Amino acid sequence: MIESAPVTNAQDSVTTSAYAYGGPLASAVIRAKPEDFYVDELLGFEASGEGEHVFLQIEKRCLTTLALRDKIASLAACKAMDVGYAGLKDKWAVTRQWFSVYLPGDKTVDWFSLETPDASGTDAPLADQVLAPRESAIKLHTVIRHSRKLRRGAHKGNAFKLVVSSLSAFDAPAGELSQQLSEQLAEKIQALTTQGMPNYFGEQRFGSNNLAKARSLFAGNKRMPREQRSMCLSAARSFLFNQLLSTRVAMNNWLSYVAGDVLVLDGSRSQFVLDETAIYNAEELQKLQQRLTECDIHISGPMCGRGRSDVSADAEQIERQALAAEQSLIEGLDRQGVDIARRSLRVLPKQLQWHLDSEKLHLSFVLPTGSYATVLIRELVECA
Repeated sequence: MIESAPVTNAQDSVTTSAYAYGGPLASAVIRAKPEDFYVDELLGFEASGEGEHVFLQIEKRCLTTLALRDKIASLAACKAMDVGYAGLKDKWAVTRQWFSVYLPGDKTVDWFSLETPDASGTDAPLADQVLAPRESAIKLHTVIRHSRKLRRGAHKGNAFKLVVSSLSAFDAPAGELSQQLSEQLAEKIQALTTQGMPNYFGEQRFGSNNLAKARSLFAGNKRMPREQRSMCLSAARSFLFNQLLSTRVAMNNWLSYVAGDVLVLDGSRSQFVLDETAIYNAEELQKLQQRLTECDIHISGPMCGRGRSDVSADAEQIERQALAAEQSLIEGLDRQGVDIARRSLRVLPKQLQWHLDSEKLHLSFVLPTGSYATVLIRELVECA
C-alpha cells in the first residue's frame, strides 16, 4: 500500500489538495500541443432519428464549448438557450462532443458550413491533421434528430487519450527514464485502477476567477447574468467539496467508513446512511468494508446548498471541521437556493492503459460524467 501525503494549506485551487498515493513521481508537460489531449464524449444513448431537436456530433480544436454553441445558434438563427450540450469541454484540446438544436418543422440548415476549411472534405479526424499550434478547427461527424433537448450531465462519460511529454523523473538525471520510474508508475496506476482516485473537481471547474466572483456575489448579494452565476455557484460548491475530500484523503479514511457516513452505490444516485444509532454485528461491518474495497459502494462528500444533510456523527464532525473557515460560502449557497446533494469521494477510471515512449507517457481511459482527467494525471506527474 502506498501511503497518503500530508494535508496541505487550503487555497482556492485543487493544486493544494492532498495526494492519495504519495504525490507525483516526475515533472512533465501536458498539452504540448492540442492533439495531446483528446476527449470523446460518450452519450450513453442513441438519438431516435425523429423529433424537434437536431443532434450534432462535432469535433473541435482550440475552441470552447460555449464559442461553438454560439456559432451553432448563429447558423440556425436561434437563441443560444435553444442549443443544448451535455458538458463543457477543454479549449486547448481536441474534443468530440454532442450538441442539440431546437429546430421544429421542416427548416433545413447547412450544418456542414460549420466546418473550418481545413477540416471540410476529409474524413480524417482533427487529431490527424496538420494545424498551427493554436489554430481553431471544427469538423462535423453526425447529424440526427431526437425528441428531447440535450441537457447538462446527460452523457454517460468521456474517453480520454492523453500524451504527457517532457517526462523527467525527480530521482534521475534529466533525459533519463529509469526502470524504477516505470515500476513506480505501474504501482500507482494499479492503485488507481483497483482503489480509485480522489474525485476532486479539476482546475477547469474554477476558471480564472469564478470562485472569487462567487465570494463577491455572496458578500453583496449582487445580480449577475444567469450563465455567469451558474459557473460561480458551481465553483463554490466544487471548492467546498474539494476541501472536505482533501481532508479525508489526508486522514486516510476516504476509502474506509466512519460512523454517520452517507454511502452511495457505484454508478447510481442511490444512497444510504451508516446510522450511528444502529447496531451492526461484526459480519455486517465486514461485508460493508468488503463492498467498499470492491468499489460496489463509495463514501460521499457534500455538495453544499439548501436543505438538510443526512451526514451525522463522526462524518459530520469531519465535514464541519474541514469547512469551518468557509461558512460564508456555505451560507451564500443556501441563500442562492442551490439544493444540497452528495458526490462520491472517489471514482474508478475504466479501461486504463498506458505505456512509456521515450520521454512521453501515453494514457487512455474512461471516466464517468463530472470527473476530471487532470486529477488522475496529478497523482502520477507534476505538469507545467
